[in-house]
Amino acid sequence: MDIQKIQNLTLVGRLSINLASLNNEGTEGNATQPRTATIVDEGELYTVPVISGDMLKYWHVKHLCAIAQDRELPLSENNARKNPNPNRLKAELAKHEWVVENIPEAEDWSGKLKNEKKDALEQELYRLVAESCTVTDAHGLLITEVAPSDKSGDNVFKGSVAVSRTSRIQTGFMTGIPRKNATGHYFHAKYVSKRTGIKSRDTSGNEGQNIFTRPATSADFAVVINVDLAGLGFNDAANEYVVDEDEQAKRKKAVLDALSYTLMNQPGANSSQQFPHIMGFEGAITTSTNRSPAPSASPIKEDYLDTLEGLVNNINKMNEDKSASFDKIGSVEEAVAFLSN
Repeated sequence: MDIQKIQNLTLVGRLSINLASLNNEGTEGNATQPRTATIVDEGELYTVPVISGDMLKYWHVKHLCAIAQDRELPLSENNARKNPNPNRLKAELAKHEWVVENIPEAEDWSGKLKNEKKDALEQELYRLVAESCTVTDAHGLLITEVAPSDKSGDNVFKGSVAVSRTSRIQTGFMTGIPRKNATGHYFHAKYVSKRTGIKSRDTSGNEGQNIFTRPATSADFAVVINVDLAGLGFNDAANEYVVDEDEQAKRKKAVLDALSYTLMNQPGANSSQQFPHIMGFEGAITTSTNRSPAPSASPIKEDYLDTLEGLVNNINKMNEDKSASFDKIGSVEEAVAFLSN
């Protein structure tokens, strides 16, 4: 796979996981409630376990932050940490020194910005979100206000803006396949060595023999992830790239490697006690080398692979070329091998 030629990539398939508790809705009393949703399949309604797209993005962001640090790719202060902060570039935008360094004309700005100054700020922000941080470039950010402070802590200027960096990575819910999922609820207790610890059940000290139940889900999960590789390093406002080809290639590689890591490892969310058993993956990867989308089809459908292959053939007929491709994947190893080539 030539990363430089591919503009759009879609990963679809079924990820088989046993005994996981990856995305719960909260607790009722002493019971943890698993996240579920109702879907339609062949005209019938089913309630199935799901893992939200937000959780999928979190896994990818965490892996991408680690990869970017190892490879010395640019990162914002909030992403250059073990547990990334979703506010990303906003820590830098709160510092006047950083703002002036990256937007020299801002040195003369003061008070509430209007008209030309506000427009100039917005144009520079579109550039900075694409240029300054690999994770912000890939996963986007909404900026509604910039109010940097100087070293004394005093606000220098304030600009109300509307700058939206669209995420280049789109994730759907990981959805349990009907008739191929089950959730059990298991009794747990925190045991103490002394019977006197039972008394602290009535206190807020979190001591004693706390009794609770926790869910464990085993399922084939339908996965749909789309990556706009051509959009990395691209300034949407100026309609131009703000990174060179070498930098863009490094970011593409990092994004796809983080996608491989996401298939192999799902961090957090009760994994300290219920680290998921990943049993396998089957599906397909579609790609496009022009503006045509890399098509997707829901893996909830039994014939989704046939649908995908047909869509790719139709796209190539429409464009009278072979810009779209379809590659069937039979395991996690094959997916990682394909994405890393």
